[in-house]
Amino acid sequence: MKKIVFSLLLSCLFISANAQQFNFRKSDGTPINNGDVLAYGTTGTYLNFRVTNTGSVPLDIKIKCIGLTNATGNQFELCYGGSCYDNINLNEVYPEYENILAPGASNPSQGDHFVNYNAGNGNAMDYQFSVYALGYESQAITFTYRFDPQLGVNDLASDWKGIQLESTIISSTISFQAEQKGKIELVNINGQKVFSKQFESGTNQMDVNSISSGIYFATFTNAENKTAQFKLIKS
Repeated sequence: MKKIVFSLLLSCLFISANAQQFNFRKSDGTPINNGDVLAYGTTGTYLNFRVTNTGSVPLDIKIKCIGLTNATGNQFELCYGGSCYDNINLNEVYPEYENILAPGASNPSQGDHFVNYNAGNGNAMDYQFSVYALGYESQAITFTYRFDPQLGVNDLASDWKGIQLESTIISSTISFQAEQKGKIELVNINGQKVFSKQFESGTNQMDVNSISSGIYFATFTNAENKTAQFKLIKS
């Protein structure tokens, strides 16, 4: 009988030691699971998150950058543990100091986030992170924040089909064919108009060397006030 009781006690201790000690969620409560890839099509898109200690002992919970693909970590911001880091580095752990969560406690629901401000060169960029508690590294949750500027490139509402772009990824010029003459306007992701010019029917090439690299929304308007819209990535 004693052996059975002792075995049951050991089993309970084993289960307790291996039970997940924390959960990791978006600020709206949506779980972020191990292996998840969270993709965003525009820069400046916040992933607000909440870490909660679901165990019975205090936990020092860390976030480690474990992978960068087509990215350097520049202009990627992580706010966590009372600090904000404007650039992240591969294999660095955040925060670098003790960050204790008591049993049942969570980090603040506002303020802590991941966000990418780097427009890149038109390719998807992956930032891979591991979220774990010291002493419980085997329970780490690994996920990827992906910035993919190609998401939704041609999903903007249009009522005019008379524009054919050579490419939605541009460097110094915007090249396109127009069935009618009209006007082109470029707006950045902050809603600011940065470029406006008239174009003619036929082949057009617009010099955009004066605007900086980033993502822009192009609106082509014809004489009937109909529009064609595209998302452009300027490298």
